[in-house]
Amino acid sequence: MKFFWLLSFVLFSLVLFSFLGNSPVPTVTDNFIALKNNLAGIFFIASTNENQLKTDYLSAKIGGRKIRILIVPGHDSVSVGAQFKNVKETDLTVELAGYLAGFLKTEKEFEAITTRTKAGYAPEIASYFEKERLSIQNFADTYRAYMKSSVDVGLISIYNGVSHNNASEEGVIKLYGINKWANENNADLVVHIHFNDHPGHPVNRPGKYSGFAIYVPEKQFSNSKASAAVAQHIFNRLNSYFAPSDMPQESAGIVEEQELIAIGSNNSLNPAGMLIEYDYIYEPQFLYPETRKATLKELAFQTYLGIKDFFDGSTSFDKTQDKPLTTGGATSTAKVYETTLLPHQWNSDMGGGLVGSADVLSLQAALMREGDYPPPGFTKNDCPITGSFKKCTLAAVKEFQKKYGIEPTGYVGGKTRKILNENYSVQE
Repeated sequence: MKFFWLLSFVLFSLVLFSFLGNSPVPTVTDNFIALKNNLAGIFFIASTNENQLKTDYLSAKIGGRKIRILIVPGHDSVSVGAQFKNVKETDLTVELAGYLAGFLKTEKEFEAITTRTKAGYAPEIASYFEKERLSIQNFADTYRAYMKSSVDVGLISIYNGVSHNNASEEGVIKLYGINKWANENNADLVVHIHFNDHPGHPVNRPGKYSGFAIYVPEKQFSNSKASAAVAQHIFNRLNSYFAPSDMPQESAGIVEEQELIAIGSNNSLNPAGMLIEYDYIYEPQFLYPETRKATLKELAFQTYLGIKDFFDGSTSFDKTQDKPLTTGGATSTAKVYETTLLPHQWNSDMGGGLVGSADVLSLQAALMREGDYPPPGFTKNDCPITGSFKKCTLAAVKEFQKKYGIEPTGYVGGKTRKILNENYSVQE
């Protein structure tokens, strides 16, 4: 209701000054300046900041209020989002959200709240949509008015970003409702989970783009700096195994937006917020149950690590660490890989044409750590980790075999598996 308060303030000023005997009656210019100054307080005073988030995190470490992370799986049973063959975006988002919440809940400093599970919206959220529908509509109208007035007085410039599908009327209520709920319930971070698509490709054939992108509030919004800071850490983690989107408008990896309601359209979200497009829905890793589950879990894990990096102050990370283990009084070490795809035990040979294989998915992760995947002359967009053994994997295996003195056939037989298991299976 801030906008209506500002208009009331201007009208009240006009009345007040008209009754003051010797005081000058404010001019239109005076009222314009007053309105502009108050709107500036809405947009240019940060609603959240990095230092406060990290201070709150340190407080949580010693028993203070936990960092509240709201996880929003995109779409639902009414609006299923993107679809490709038998894969629906709504199913992918809720599964990934479950993994992410699980990882976050292992940290005593975090409180993970998920708006929707496979059973539907969380009771608290569903009740909020129903009971607060009118107030949500007023909330949306108010912030649209803020934005229009701020543009009209020259405080905010319109930024034309990536074109997105318009949400349905019901979708708009739910998205603004989530923003309102997050503001009222002291959320510190809001993460919307989505999967991308590109219009124009045949129904049963993949589109031409691949990779992930993170959308954050445009820099004129009051939660933009904190959002971008968290997003950068998540981007760094995802980029260690996955390719940023190669769609030209998303090629920066982190994309500023004004219009996406999920990240605070019209400056309607106070906490840090972002919308992550976790690859394109038609990419092959999502088409097979085995690789789909493993990929979603890995995407969630890298997102969790990125969030933890932000709060722990990490700016770089080792991909392999030695972790002390104590067994029966004796201490040894085991390699700890910052990925769910490793360690892995390979018990079967692998060759060209194998698809939807968790063994191949972990093989590709191991080859990536070796520096052999993608093979020379290819990018991660050319050769994503998919669990399919095709030309990229064949070429990368040959590079691996050359390095270890094995005949470079590209086929993963006993000798190659032996080296892989020595390097990347569980070791104590």
